[in-house]
Amino acid sequence: MPFGRRFAALGIALLLGLAAPAARAAELEAPRGPVVVTVGGNIQHTNRGPFDPDQDLFLKYHERSFTRAAAFDRAMLEGLGLHAVTIALQGWPDPVTLEGPYLRDLVAAVGGAGRTVTLVALDGYGSEISWADLQGLDWIVGLRQDGRPLGLGQRGPLWVVYTYPDGRALTMEDEGRWPWATFYIEIE
Repeated sequence: MPFGRRFAALGIALLLGLAAPAARAAELEAPRGPVVVTVGGNIQHTNRGPFDPDQDLFLKYHERSFTRAAAFDRAMLEGLGLHAVTIALQGWPDPVTLEGPYLRDLVAAVGGAGRTVTLVALDGYGSEISWADLQGLDWIVGLRQDGRPLGLGQRGPLWVVYTYPDGRALTMEDEGRWPWATFYIEIE
């Protein structure tokens, strides 16, 4: 092989070798434990295939589908950083402390972009968040309440809540935006 062709072949191989890690960097690691939330929609980083009506039965039941998605187990969510917030509302017997990552960090981890983020609970309840509210409020993807993992029937597997950065009091209207048992997040 002439020198020029060998040099060109080496250059192409080098470029392909450099491009491969960049392509892999756009993918998230696969969950090792049970998936507790799937993030779909307008995202850059994935770790699972598109919606499969034979496997994604709860999503199918709620008439949700996607072409790009990322699945997270508890360890992956904890890896995004844990933050604690104490919330209390009039009529509650006691305040509760929730721990979990910021929702904005989860959206960033999947390379999400859009105008809205919709949180969907196991019962089908949905809460739509504007991009401004996502950035302006301290949304927490609650994994634990008062130090214990949230379970089904205890607002789990995830309870997404927020507090106001200025510390203003929370209201029952705020609580209405906090879906219990969140299992799917859609970015549009």
